[in-house]
Amino acid sequence: MAEFLFTTDADMKSTTLMGGNLDPDKYKFTISNAMDSVIEPLLGTELYNVIAAGAEAANLTGLYLELYNDFVKPITKNAGLSGYLKIASIELNNAGLFKRQPENSIALEDGEIDHISQLYMRKADKDIGRFYKWIGLNPLTEYKISQDRVDSQKIEPASGWYFGE
Repeated sequence: MAEFLFTTDADMKSTTLMGGNLDPDKYKFTISNAMDSVIEPLLGTELYNVIAAGAEAANLTGLYLELYNDFVKPITKNAGLSGYLKIASIELNNAGLFKRQPENSIALEDGEIDHISQLYMRKADKDIGRFYKWIGLNPLTEYKISQDRVDSQKIEPASGWYFGE
């Protein structure tokens, strides 16, 4: 059985710069990585498990559905795409590790790729900031500021901007 992801191929392709013919197998691992490295530390394991189980079963309601639609999905999408952009032109196969460049195209410089990747991570960071305000107004029993040796209030945004203490 395939791993459940917090965003769909259709969402990725209709709301980002991702092309419609891109094979999901090329990027779905970066979505999974975003779920593990951004979403779970943000929510904490207990709330993450509630959201994941409910989203997969399509039975989230109330504040849980609002959290999923307004924060979890967009943060996952943007953080996942940010991760994919950094490695999109790289391919590892039996012949080795290559950087692909289609004919009649110009490869972006590393700085340009980093800039676009950071643009999407800043979008995720903006939603993370909105999440903290939302969770303060909508307390959920499964959300703990500190659990599993993770203090969600001290998670630094991946874009490099941090306005905490």
